[in-house]
Amino acid sequence: MGRRATYHHGDLRAALVTAALDLVAEKGVGGLSVAEAARRAGVSSAAPYRHFAGRSALLSAAATAAGRRLSEQMAEAVEKVRASAAGGGDPVGQAVETLAALAAVCVRYTLAHGAAFELILADELQDFPDEERRDVSRGLFDQLLWPAITITGDVMAANPLLRSFTAVVHGYAYLPRGGFTRGFPVDMRGLPTETDLVADEAARAIRTLARAAAQRTHENPEPGG
Repeated sequence: MGRRATYHHGDLRAALVTAALDLVAEKGVGGLSVAEAARRAGVSSAAPYRHFAGRSALLSAAATAAGRRLSEQMAEAVEKVRASAAGGGDPVGQAVETLAALAAVCVRYTLAHGAAFELILADELQDFPDEERRDVSRGLFDQLLWPAITITGDVMAANPLLRSFTAVVHGYAYLPRGGFTRGFPVDMRGLPTETDLVADEAARAIRTLARAAAQRTHENPEPGG
């Protein structure tokens, strides 16, 4: 049973967002319902509608909260890379290490918060009008975009690297959960399940891909090459 998101007067909105995040972590994005969030917050099923017009509005608020938390952790990781002078002072080398560190952050975040990363990128929210959430999402993308552009040379060339980043993060975040690996053509029994080990392995994979992208850019420096 999920934990009850109790609230003080005036904090119902925050309690409902907390309940929504708990539900998404436990059941995935599709498992969120306004009625269940209300039950966990200890209020009537009608009470949430004082703050949210419906499920999409509550989902969007939860995505905004999750995105802010992830953004803060990503910013801390970027600062650590800068402070450590990783990459030996070379901008491309530093960008490679930054992208690897961000991969580790995203994997750790997803392992710790269930489907929260899926929530931030939920398809059903793409057309929902919430500028606050969109600003947070753009900020997350910008944190990934600048190291990818530094590595590849331009926006168009950065896109394949960012797609690879997303695939690697998603794979490492969800493979340890089990089930999906049954019948897989590669023996996945050696995949670590400890959060730090999974995150470190994902970072190494991104580091390899980013270095390869940087090498291709060096060999073929034309825009988009």
